Amino acid sequence: GKTTVARIYAKALNCTEPKEFEPCGQCENCISIRDGNNEDVLEIDGASNTGVDDIRELKESIGYAPQRGKFRIFIIDEVHMLSTSAFNALLKTLEEPPKHVVFLFATTEVKKLPDTILGRCQTFYLKNLAHKTVVERLQWICEQEDIKYEVAGLSLVAAEGEGSMRDALTFLDQVVALGDGHVS
Repeated sequence: GKTTVARIYAKALNCTEPKEFEPCGQCENCISIRDGNNEDVLEIDGASNTGVDDIRELKESIGYAPQRGKFRIFIIDEVHMLSTSAFNALLKTLEEPPKHVVFLFATTEVKKLPDTILGRCQTFYLKNLAHKTVVERLQWICEQEDIKYEVAGLSLVAAEGEGSMRDALTFLDQVVALGDGHVS
């Protein structure tokens, strides 16, 4: 959910036809961000790019102007995996980023981020979805896909997902496959 929220935020920032501050989902920018091929939105895996050299490379690309939208957006997933040296290399850029650059950090380990980094960021905490919300979404999906279901079965699938829609969808796929296209 963290990276998905970051992509939605990226769409909202670079959408050419926003509707009441929401991305339209239909313009070229929204579609290319959704498909993961927008040159203004760079997704970086913090677990694989942990060192100072990786941050130096990122900093070199920051100076380039956006190609399609208003902003160049750098999404760093699992940002807590960066080394102390990498965080220090990033610090100056976070203090004075170019006006066309936005950083979005995603992590499950916010306590592992240095205070010097956290002090320069807005922090949003995501929480698990309510059981009822997950069940309602699973019902909607089943109806869209013509999958027969019992609400009690979907409730069990939602409970197994423990508030994660992604996990609940994975379990739903398994149950549908094992249940011969029926959820009970």
